[in-house]
Amino acid sequence: MGSPHKTSWRQVHLRYAAANLGLPLYVAYHAPSISLRWETCVWTLIYAFMTGLSITAGYHRLWTHQAYKACLPLRIVLAALGAGALQLPIRVWAADHRAHHRFTDTDRDPYNAKRGLFYTHIGWILTYNSDRFGHQTEGVDLSDLDRDPVVVWQRRTYYPLAGLMGFLLPAAVAGTLWGDWQGGFLYAACLRVVLVWHVSYCINSLAHWIGEQPHSTRNTARDSALLAVVTLGEGYHNYHHAFPGDYRNGVRLTDLDVTKWWIWAWERVGLVWDVRRCTGWRTGGGGFWERRVRAWF
Repeated sequence: MGSPHKTSWRQVHLRYAAANLGLPLYVAYHAPSISLRWETCVWTLIYAFMTGLSITAGYHRLWTHQAYKACLPLRIVLAALGAGALQLPIRVWAADHRAHHRFTDTDRDPYNAKRGLFYTHIGWILTYNSDRFGHQTEGVDLSDLDRDPVVVWQRRTYYPLAGLMGFLLPAAVAGTLWGDWQGGFLYAACLRVVLVWHVSYCINSLAHWIGEQPHSTRNTARDSALLAVVTLGEGYHNYHHAFPGDYRNGVRLTDLDVTKWWIWAWERVGLVWDVRRCTGWRTGGGGFWERRVRAWF
């Protein structure tokens, strides 16, 4: 996919560029001198899963798409862990993503796939400009988020909360429980943040480039089981763009959508309710309903 757009280095946002480029370099510089203990490795993976799930189940499916409703304690946990993923406040994240769905593959799409793979993966973040993205998200309704006290609280306390959940907590767990303060900070905090960043970035980039389009060909979104494995189910992106309000991205029982199973489990124990389920799917170019299917779960 070619693109007529060009990005000037003058557009680079120094703070976001420093974070996205500096943090991986920091990890690479210090990793040879700080050994990765097995306990810290396990904790890094666990906390990466927790903060990643807060993005997929919280930022994305709960707050952006309103695919279900959740009790206050769960919303607080998801908002706090989401801050630990360092992907900006819920309101900002949701505004960009709602614009992405409303204006997919156009100049008003914050991560327009037609601008190239690098741009959709990280270039749009390196050149993030509040005025430009304010124009792109103009007309996107965020009134539901402005009425949510958890979203308001997280926005007001985002930077100290991100520091606490993103760096202090993961380092403190490793340091307090098995005495690995340095490894906890380097791996469970810094490396984990980088990994979760790029897993999320892959949805904006690779999920519009590789895979199949079984539900709709109206845009570049694609389904990829391989991407679904590493993104907790977000890789079924073609289905998601066809039915963004469904709490599942992988609608079949065999689809590797970890996030849907967590939401399903929360519903069973009463933590969430009003879970939205599609009763069928489109094929081909997104025309008529071709078959009705049972909602298995």
